Amino acid sequence: MNSTAAIPYIIAVIRGGTINSNQSLLDGQDILRSLTGIGYEPLDILIDVDGNWTMKGRPTDAHYVFTIADYVVDTTQDIEAPHRELAKKMWIPLLLSHDDSITLDREDMYRLFRQHGLPTPKTLVVRANTETPKETFRTVWNTFHTPLMVRPLKKDREHESVLVRQYTDLEKVLADYHNDNIDVHIFTYKPTRTLSIAVLPKFRGNKLYTPLAVETFAPLKSIPRKDHPMRAVFKAGEEENEAIRKAAESAYEALALSGHALIDMIPYKDGYMVINVDVKPSLSKDGRFLQSLATTGVNLGQYVHSFINNH
Repeated sequence: MNSTAAIPYIIAVIRGGTINSNQSLLDGQDILRSLTGIGYEPLDILIDVDGNWTMKGRPTDAHYVFTIADYVVDTTQDIEAPHRELAKKMWIPLLLSHDDSITLDREDMYRLFRQHGLPTPKTLVVRANTETPKETFRTVWNTFHTPLMVRPLKKDREHESVLVRQYTDLEKVLADYHNDNIDVHIFTYKPTRTLSIAVLPKFRGNKLYTPLAVETFAPLKSIPRKDHPMRAVFKAGEEENEAIRKAAESAYEALALSGHALIDMIPYKDGYMVINVDVKPSLSKDGRFLQSLATTGVNLGQYVHSFINNH
């Protein structure tokens, strides 16, 4: 796509905001660049940390932007921002935005997997508003294998998962989460291959399309993080690719999702066990979602264009 004459609509890209604004600015910039590269003339909408809107250096507001734009890509991360509610009232879909309609936490996700016969780790939930007897932690320590992973039940950019190898550390980690009012669950962490794959609805003529997975290479005693090296799994055989696809689609359908998602999994018996589903994946060009998407040969701008034309 090289001619803007072929573009019948206007896309506004909202970036910045009051939460994790630097990442949103970068993500939005990448989307603007990729949309421009395929012929769009997107509107660059900036929201500063005080919530003020500007377009081309001039003050504007959400109502005006939603009036002139046919589609809006929202990279801001404040799901309670006033413009989110206004967009709903004006029937404006916020493409690729962090979806606030999914309320499942990670333990709810595992519960649904179990109901659908999908394998999950054995877990213990610790609620911040409930005092859990120390005997329970001792029982966990004696029955679960170490290291243990302690993970927030809901995705939290300020509170990451923690590996625990000593009992005294378990008590301290749980106390820290408790003081921050964070619900967590605990399970045995297995240092094994960790694969991530994007799931794209209504893409390339498919109800669900799964690109190639990417593998994250973490140090031996570390949890895979976003800054660890990753590589697309190009050399997987047909059997392995089918097992990855089956695990991803089974998890997606068990949760009754409708938008794009990122699914993390580990090897399990003769297939794969899904350990996390992210309906709010990072749009960073170096993130797992876009690295998986890149194996299709399209960038984020091309995916947005395809998304609009297939919905």
